[in-house]
Amino acid sequence: MKRVLVLGTGYVVKPLVDYFIDKCKYEVLVASRDDNHSGLIIAGRALGKRVLWHATPPYDELSKMVEGVDLVVSMIPPHMHVLVAKACLKHKVNMVTTSYTSPEMKALDDEARKSGIIILSEIGEDPGIDHMGSMQMINLAKAEGGNITDFKSYGSGIPSFEHNNNPFGYKFSWSPGGLLKAAQTPAVYIEDGEKIEVSGENLFDNSWLVDVEGLGTFETYPNRDSTNYLDDYDLKGIPNFYRGLLRHPGYCNSVQSMKDLNLMNEETSHNLQGMSYRQFTASLVGAEVSNVRLAVADKLNLKMTSDIVKQLQWLGLFDNRPIPFSKGTNSDVLLGLMQEKMVYKDHEKDMIIIHNEAIVEFDNRIEKRISTMKVEGRPFGHSAMSRAVSLPAAISSRLILEGAIRSKGVLKPITEDIYKPVLSELEENGYKFEHKTQVI
Repeated sequence: MKRVLVLGTGYVVKPLVDYFIDKCKYEVLVASRDDNHSGLIIAGRALGKRVLWHATPPYDELSKMVEGVDLVVSMIPPHMHVLVAKACLKHKVNMVTTSYTSPEMKALDDEARKSGIIILSEIGEDPGIDHMGSMQMINLAKAEGGNITDFKSYGSGIPSFEHNNNPFGYKFSWSPGGLLKAAQTPAVYIEDGEKIEVSGENLFDNSWLVDVEGLGTFETYPNRDSTNYLDDYDLKGIPNFYRGLLRHPGYCNSVQSMKDLNLMNEETSHNLQGMSYRQFTASLVGAEVSNVRLAVADKLNLKMTSDIVKQLQWLGLFDNRPIPFSKGTNSDVLLGLMQEKMVYKDHEKDMIIIHNEAIVEFDNRIEKRISTMKVEGRPFGHSAMSRAVSLPAAISSRLILEGAIRSKGVLKPITEDIYKPVLSELEENGYKFEHKTQVI
């Protein structure tokens, strides 16, 4: 029997554990500082074991846990993945994570190869399914003799149209803290042969509308440094290359306004003892409590009746009720309200969209190729996002343990031995790309 260690019990972990226990019949150790949540994920199944782990130095417990398993899936905060990878290298244990490959992780490639292990990263939804769908499209076009001159890839996790029912057009189906960090991450893409660099501060000033055929109009903004994937996708020298995120229209201005109010500052902690949300917001703009709405509108150069001011009111930033903690950063206050107001009810559905577009030149024609995946969550069940992140990680873990992935080192799901079987099994679970080709 194979033994798998799963680190973390966040939003997307349960479908992963279900796959390992119910489908693969693996013994699964779920390690977390939240022992109760681990118990809910295991749900009384004999093959599931809880391990209380506080993830604090000197990490001797981590090394002992890794030593006794065949594979580790790390679903903890990204800054800890390299620590986990080093423990896996020490004990020659394979590792899988859905997070981006950091430079520090990439630097472990030679050591991983020499140790004969796989460290597979970026095998979730975005990054993950987006990469696999992209490589499927790119490799097919090249096999047919095409030359790709324009490539765009979009990913998204947003409320379904049916349950898009709050003024921000967004609810949390993954780490709220991760969302705020992503909202402040610089981005790079290529347009008409030029590299466009966008600062984290101005990320949402570089947003625009995009039509997704059959689904409607969304906002997009650039997702990190797209140029990191030119080599991975074998598209070096392409004149147009963009990787972006999709949101319901209006989202980008709303988030930019929060940034303009310094609500996303996570560096400076404040004394919030006895302070109301209204007083806190007044302190951000240097205003009297009685004039806080007008002061916020003036700060944002908006009318008091603007949609954004109404959104901030809906969120609770003008409420007289006390902040329920005595110390914290601006982002702590913001996240507290978001987690209170911007969550899915049990019956509500989220929606994931992965949409890729390529312009492909052939000798006698030019084609636009489109592939789109749209999946909604299950009312009173798993969210679309939780399965979209965890199923690729679970499937690839099984492939590693069965010896189907033979490459060693720090890998991404961009080679056929990974993306073909993973996409095939995802289809069986309802995660399927629809393909269209238009001659232009």
